[in-house]
Amino acid sequence: MTVSTNPSSPDPKTLWKGQDMAPQTLTPDTLESRSRRLDNRIRNRNRFEYLAGGIVIIASLLLGGWLLLGGPVGQPDLMVGGGFVALALGALVSMIQLRRKTGGTTLPDGAQSSVNSYRAELVRQRDALRSVFSWYIAPFLPGFLLIYGASLLDPSAILWAVLLPAAITVAFLVWVVWANRRAAACIDQEIVALDRETTG
Repeated sequence: MTVSTNPSSPDPKTLWKGQDMAPQTLTPDTLESRSRRLDNRIRNRNRFEYLAGGIVIIASLLLGGWLLLGGPVGQPDLMVGGGFVALALGALVSMIQLRRKTGGTTLPDGAQSSVNSYRAELVRQRDALRSVFSWYIAPFLPGFLLIYGASLLDPSAILWAVLLPAAITVAFLVWVVWANRRAAACIDQEIVALDRETTG
């Protein structure tokens, strides 16, 4: 999941820190307020992700189509074009997974207490962030492997011109995983604080 340094954007590093952690009486109104804030943050973050994912899908399909349908192509062009199509499909899978793993409302549905409902949503978001590699990053990997692999197999390719963007891509993906794991640790702190408030 991508993040932004804009304080008004859904940054996972600050998303969970923004919750009020000060000890206070846990009233139904307090829980509802926290749930609404959490719900708004998740919704805003997901909207940003859907927008970014849509851009990736459209751009990848255009590039893939241009390479595959633009005229006579060699094997490297076919692989790169297929890589961009795979990248678009990977982005689509990630967006579907984003909706399945983190979408929906955090507000109590009447089936469980407000505290349990709010805590369950925190746990769900934490677990999604912890496992972001498997459901968010992994679907992109076949596309990246085809694109960079094809470029490495092309005898006319300049090696550093392939390895540099590949290294930047790997570094970015590693950073995304790290940032989301750090956000998951922040949620853990909030869960501990909530448990302290409910048992204290």
